[in-house]
Amino acid sequence: MTAILLCAALLAGCTVPGDGSEPRRSTSMAEADIAKTPGVTARIGRAYDGLTPYLSVNVELSEAFAGDEAALLDHVMAQVWFQDEDAPEKYVTLRVSGPGRTAGTTSAALSSLGINSMKYAGSSVSLTGADLVARYGEWPGAAPMVNQEAIQGTPRAG
Repeated sequence: MTAILLCAALLAGCTVPGDGSEPRRSTSMAEADIAKTPGVTARIGRAYDGLTPYLSVNVELSEAFAGDEAALLDHVMAQVWFQDEDAPEKYVTLRVSGPGRTAGTTSAALSSLGINSMKYAGSSVSLTGADLVARYGEWPGAAPMVNQEAIQGTPRAG
């Protein structure tokens, strides 16, 4: 009987975030918004630590990125929080790669935003869902405000 009721509810169009229904805002849309900043690309995806699901965020910075790393990471995490395709579950890992970027520089930038992090693996850091909820509200959050001037900084001469 329970299976019949569940099937009927799904056929009626009931959706729950993270239930596999079509997202209103996909991770690829969030990645595209992040990529509007010169020298920045990002990949957001579901990952597992054993049986524990989490979100993995990889940000790659090229020499073309000349902005403020803290402002960029605030924008990235707001975009991650705004997408509703993959739930963050209990935590998110963040890896920032590029010239001069380490887990230490990433942690320092996050700390300036009031987000705690701890070394996860390699150059990745782990962020708790509770810290992200404190900064961005309940997931999925509202559309982030973007200060492109702070994020982009002054373009470097090529």
